[in-house]
Amino acid sequence: MYKNYKLFLFFITAIIFLYFSVGKYEEFSLKKSISACTLAKSKIKKNLSPKEARKLCEVEIKQNK
Repeated sequence: MYKNYKLFLFFITAIIFLYFSVGKYEEFSLKKSISACTLAKSKIKKNLSPKEARKLCEVEIKQNK
């Protein structure tokens, strides 16, 4: 019975930490995706400014989310 209690407590703690870390890493991943998209669009379309490319990428990525 005592072993099951420790295992249950471990899983509950792990789930709580994963829940909080998802929000943190989701935002980080979104920023990195937008940065990579901005760089690619700026390289492909030479007449597109970085600010315009960033706006386009934000719209595209948030629509696909």
